[in-house]
Amino acid sequence: MNDDFTFDWAVLAPITDVETTVEHICVTHNLNGTWFESHPDGLPVKGCRIMLADTSTLAVLTLQGYYEDQTHLRLQPAARAVDQATDVAALADDLYKAFRTAGWMPSEKRLFESTPRFMRPQGFRPRPNLASQTK
Repeated sequence: MNDDFTFDWAVLAPITDVETTVEHICVTHNLNGTWFESHPDGLPVKGCRIMLADTSTLAVLTLQGYYEDQTHLRLQPAARAVDQATDVAALADDLYKAFRTAGWMPSEKRLFESTPRFMRPQGFRPRPNLASQTK
């Protein structure tokens, strides 16, 4: 069931801009969050535990900045949040609309009727092959 509400997108914007938009949208949904940050292989990675007002975890969000102008986003409901899956979907809907409105998920198509679970917009570049760079 959780996979039905997992969202995996590439967003053509810097990780800090995506983070700011996520925070703004979470506030409009009355959600809190705790951010974590690391830099494996020199690439910025940010994680956020998104919490309901009662501090129970609704979802986990990860952002990976493979390029300065592109962020990989993954939003996944917490195992115990299956009952709140519609809350996760509503959050994803608003994030998707915000990213599309900002031009960060360009497409020749209009907005989908439902928010896509997997999205790689026009202009997306795959993760760099770091293993080949260390040889």
